Amino acid sequence: MWITFINKEDELRNKLIDYANACDREAGPILAEKMQWDSFLDWEKIFVATEGDNIIGYCTFTKEDGIPDCDYTPFVWFVFVDEKRRWKRISEKMINAVEEYAKRLNFKQLYIVSDHKWLYEKYWFEKCDIKTDELWRSETIFKRKIK
Repeated sequence: MWITFINKEDELRNKLIDYANACDREAGPILAEKMQWDSFLDWEKIFVATEGDNIIGYCTFTKEDGIPDCDYTPFVWFVFVDEKRRWKRISEKMINAVEEYAKRLNFKQLYIVSDHKWLYEKYWFEKCDIKTDELWRSETIFKRKIK
C-alpha cells in the first residue's frame, strides 16, 4: 500500500475523479466536482491510498469542511476507504500522512467533522464542538494535536 498526495498534473487525478464519483457516500461526488473545477487552495491537498494500480482510499487536507462561519482550520475531509479494504487501518495511515504534511506547514492541530461516534477517537481525535453544517445537520467537530 502507498499513500501520497496528488497534484493537478498527476496521472492519478482523473482516475480518482472517476473513483470518487462512483463512491457510495455523498462526499465522493462532491470531491469529484471540486477536483474537476480545481477548487482547492495551493496548500490544500488530496491524499490517495493505492495498492498497485488500484485506488483503495482517499482523504483531503482543506481549510474548510462545510461548516459555515467556523473558526477551526485545517480539516481532514472526505476520508473514505474502499469497503473491501476497511479494518486495515488505512484511514489512520492517511490521517497520519496528512498530519506530517500539516506539520511541515506549521499547523498545530487538525480537525475533522463527523456524525460517527467512536470512529475518530481511536485516531486520537477529541470532541471539541458541535456545529450545524450547510445542510442544517448537527455535526461533531473533533480535534487532534499535531505531534
